[in-house]
Amino acid sequence: MATASTSSSAFLNLNNTSLFPIPRYHFPWPRTTPFLSSLPHSLSSSRRRLTLTPILSSLKEEFRMVTKVWSDFTSLNYWVIRDYYRLVNFVNSLEPHIQKLSDEQLTEKTMEFRYRLRQGETLADLQAEAFAVVREAARRKLGMRHFDVQVCHPLIVFWLLRGVVTVNDYLAHRDADWMGRVHRFLGLSVGLIQRGMTADERRSNYRCDITYTNNSELGFDYLRDNLAGSSGQPVMRWPRPFHFAIVDEVDSVLIDEGRSPLLISGEASKDAARYPVAAKVAELLVRELHYTVELKDNSVELTEQGIALAEMALETSDLWDENDPWARFVMNALKAKEFYRRDVEYIVRNGKVFIINELTGRVEEKRRWSGGIHQAVEAKEGLKIEADSVVVAQITYQSLFKLYPKLSGMTGTAKTEENEFLKMFQIPVIEVPTNLPNIRNDLPTLAFATARGKWEHVREEVESMYGLGRPVLVGSTSVENSEYLSDLLRERKIPHNVLNARPKYAAREAEIVAQAGRKNSITIATNMAGRGTDIILGGNPKMLAKEIIEDSLFSFLTHEGPDFEVDGEPISQKVMSKVKVRASSLALLAKTALMAKYVSKSKGKSHTYQQAKSIISESVEMGQSTEKEELLKCVKEQSEMHPLCPSIALAYHSVLKDCEEHCSSEGWEVKKLGGLHVIGTSLHESRRIDNQVSNCTGGKVQIHNTLVFEPLFCISALTSEKLSFLYVSV
Repeated sequence: MATASTSSSAFLNLNNTSLFPIPRYHFPWPRTTPFLSSLPHSLSSSRRRLTLTPILSSLKEEFRMVTKVWSDFTSLNYWVIRDYYRLVNFVNSLEPHIQKLSDEQLTEKTMEFRYRLRQGETLADLQAEAFAVVREAARRKLGMRHFDVQVCHPLIVFWLLRGVVTVNDYLAHRDADWMGRVHRFLGLSVGLIQRGMTADERRSNYRCDITYTNNSELGFDYLRDNLAGSSGQPVMRWPRPFHFAIVDEVDSVLIDEGRSPLLISGEASKDAARYPVAAKVAELLVRELHYTVELKDNSVELTEQGIALAEMALETSDLWDENDPWARFVMNALKAKEFYRRDVEYIVRNGKVFIINELTGRVEEKRRWSGGIHQAVEAKEGLKIEADSVVVAQITYQSLFKLYPKLSGMTGTAKTEENEFLKMFQIPVIEVPTNLPNIRNDLPTLAFATARGKWEHVREEVESMYGLGRPVLVGSTSVENSEYLSDLLRERKIPHNVLNARPKYAAREAEIVAQAGRKNSITIATNMAGRGTDIILGGNPKMLAKEIIEDSLFSFLTHEGPDFEVDGEPISQKVMSKVKVRASSLALLAKTALMAKYVSKSKGKSHTYQQAKSIISESVEMGQSTEKEELLKCVKEQSEMHPLCPSIALAYHSVLKDCEEHCSSEGWEVKKLGGLHVIGTSLHESRRIDNQVSNCTGGKVQIHNTLVFEPLFCISALTSEKLSFLYVSV
């Protein structure tokens, strides 16, 4: 729905559909140069050399343009998009008729389509009209109309949907609520699968027309269903649980995490006591003296001296003795020591080790390393050792999603992996045109001799942008790096926000990223940042309005403060301009605060912090999904009952208008400054991950720069593909 300023890629089924005019280029160079022949030979030869240089340059440029046109003309992408624009034109021609329908008539279209399908019409027959209906429903319920380029996705045929898969619970919940308004308006049921739901809740949600979930919940539900002992235990739609899936951030799910197995384990051995002992032995052993390390495959090998010292410390004559085996535990302890770094590969929270996904930067709460590695890391950290486990059931995401008869997905960074998508799933990657021209300025990558020099230069770059008031988003590859840069900025007293896998930061992920486009905003983030959250120049008015509501009402709803380790640290807004809230909005906030205080007093107890947060969240959702007139009517009718939620929703409506005006004004200021400045602090192993950093603002931001820093000593590890990116300015 948002204005796209960078190309997005999507899986598309190759159905029919428009005519793109083939670009015609005028070739300006002269066909002959007769004046050269009339010159004296000496002058002619020198003049010829001088004259031919710009002509050759012009020829090369024109040849490049012709080559590009020919490449586009012969590409699958060109012809697919060309055909789909025929569908777009048909959808547009139906729009005036669809707009005349009443809400009831528009809702009845779903039943009409189902009836026509039963009568023998095909999906192709209904496709254009269905798109026109969905576009109009979105305009009425969300106030947003699909752009023509967004109608190029004939996969989203709403009456066939069975599952929408996102990368985390937050996005699944957001989309089920946001897009669910359109689906429910059209008479479709919408389900949501979230962590912590009971089997009955899951079963009910899977039976909806459309179900939103994340890839992890979907995979584990499938595994648990296959282990069910009776027909009443499964939660999915058996015997046909898979129909049609749309996967958000499809490259992250099917490529980055595609081969990582989802495991359901059972307890196997009782050797937990050996791990702490092996960890102590590993501390005694010295690298290169007692053992060697092979970085390529993360392996270690004990030397003769290392074996002798380990056997002496463990009081055993043979580390590989079948009756008293210590070799596996010692080797795992050494691997934990050398290859598994705290705050890089894992974090420690509440006495437990949680894996950090190296590609997404997110905490994988349900994953554990196998082969005793997880226990070895727990022993290294001095934590309680959980017993070894045996795999009872497992499946990879690639195998899971191959079970869907119809599979599609979208992302902004799949083009570099199109060969793998075609090979693994026999589905092409189609690049959808942007609604507006891409005006992002990709600056050349800079290389440094030392890491310290790189980080100092990053700090100077951030400080320079901060002096201008221009918002900055800094991408880092690990928790450790993000906090190192945070310390550097703190030394210079530069206010900023950090977003990484630590709970105190991750809990406010959406809020932090949503305000990353505000004037003077500095945001340091790992790979996890912003996938699915729009960065809007000037700030996100909805998030800002919610923060104002929370600041105004929390003290009247609860006496508790937030637990920063659970609820997240407060967002730094020291240098951000304050929203000018109108007198009418202030009056509504004051009235609602008094009502909140009265309701809490009448109950005889204060709400907990989480209860207060839940009340405000539910009220804000009510404000976003209910018209102002309906809320006024509800408040008036229930005035004697002190309707707290409708009153908060009404105040949110009013504050939101103030925030929209403020963000719009500030957005223009940021545009004049040059837009969002994105800094990548290192190149990733995959070029596609680098693209995710530079494309992170493609949904909303119209102007921004991208700049990548790379320490020079890392160049030897880069591929030739990376090297070309390192030095070429796009």
